Amino acid sequence: MVVEENQKEILISWKEISAYLGCETRTCQRWEKESGLPVHRFIDSSRSRVFAYKQELNHWLKRRPYTDQKNPKKLLYFLIPMAALLIVCFMFLSPLSSPEPHDFRINGSDLVVLNEKQKEIWQYHTETMRLKDEEFYRKRFQVRRDSDNSCEVFHPLIVMRDIDNERQKEVLFAQRSIVPNRMKCILSCLNNKGKILWVFEAGREMIFGKKQYSSRYEIGGFMVVDLEMDNSPEIIVVSRNLYMFPTQLAVLDSKGHLLREYWHSGRILDFTFYDLDHDEEKEIILSGCNNEYDKGFLAVLEPDFKSGGSPQTGYYKSPNLKQNVEKYYILIPNTIVDKNEYKRGNVIKIHISDERIIYAETKSGLCFEFGFNFELKEIRFADRYEDMYNKAYREGIAKEKFSVKTMDELKTNLMTQVLYYTDEYWSQAPLLARNQVPD
Repeated sequence: MVVEENQKEILISWKEISAYLGCETRTCQRWEKESGLPVHRFIDSSRSRVFAYKQELNHWLKRRPYTDQKNPKKLLYFLIPMAALLIVCFMFLSPLSSPEPHDFRINGSDLVVLNEKQKEIWQYHTETMRLKDEEFYRKRFQVRRDSDNSCEVFHPLIVMRDIDNERQKEVLFAQRSIVPNRMKCILSCLNNKGKILWVFEAGREMIFGKKQYSSRYEIGGFMVVDLEMDNSPEIIVVSRNLYMFPTQLAVLDSKGHLLREYWHSGRILDFTFYDLDHDEEKEIILSGCNNEYDKGFLAVLEPDFKSGGSPQTGYYKSPNLKQNVEKYYILIPNTIVDKNEYKRGNVIKIHISDERIIYAETKSGLCFEFGFNFELKEIRFADRYEDMYNKAYREGIAKEKFSVKTMDELKTNLMTQVLYYTDEYWSQAPLLARNQVPD
């Protein structure tokens, strides 16, 4: 028999074939069925009795990759479930591995960042003693807000948004403590995993007049805004000295670098942004009080203003700061109500309407209405001003009760007391600073 003559080259059972190929018997049987493994059967014998030639098996092994490609259905049956499994894993596990900051809690001295489902994703340990509580920060989260009594504006101290256009939210966090003189005044930027990207320390030692002022500051608030409308936002940070009048407005880029700064001899209480002259760049509009003149103020800075300070003299002027860097600087007059109720007049809030009106509201309830060229158009009186005026009358400070007559007289006097600064003098005309000519 041929089989007997070539016995050494023949395998005569599934056991011998599988041993020669180094796999299980079931694998060989499957290969015969699906991939054409060369297996023969003895004539007139059971189907289970098989034999195979080693030479044929070796040849099959060499061409096996090509043979497997002949039947792609098997590969698809494997790949489709695997692809579906990968998609499911991506959908359910990806949010856990790279979550987006959405909300927060304050836990002692820690900022706890939450995802959209209010699950904690990371904590930032501030190492600040007696950090302000969550209610305080909740009023200063994401956007600028008016207080309930309309006498104060809350600027953000926590902002969660993509500031570097990398499609992931950063967290900007300004630390505020119950005991501010025991902590550094810093704004921290953290990525979506809680890693610190940069830190900006606000304020520094400054000289005004001949006196050097402390480097102790407190961040009043910050806002993220694209001033030049170039899809590269800036961060505007306003910080106030803890003990005296200097206030710093700092402009940072998205990497935390200081681009420019403006120093004011008095408090900056509100700030907003608007493209007043339609040149596709937003001006910075500021309000507050000027300590030297004991009056409220309204100022406008170009987005690319040169670093400097407010228009001051003597004790309130810094020898190291360039002056006349504003586009407009306006002093807002006081009344007997301001002098009776407050140390000095404050413009606490700015509002810009679609009718191209800029509203500058004082703490006492006066509202000065300016056009976009800052020509004074109207002065209005809120109810709280009337209440405080009548209180001054009862205390013998005002000569008569508040009435239409007193309101008209006050308005006439106040209209002439609004002063505009140029690089040389104060004027009652709405002139731009630096001898600019309005449009």
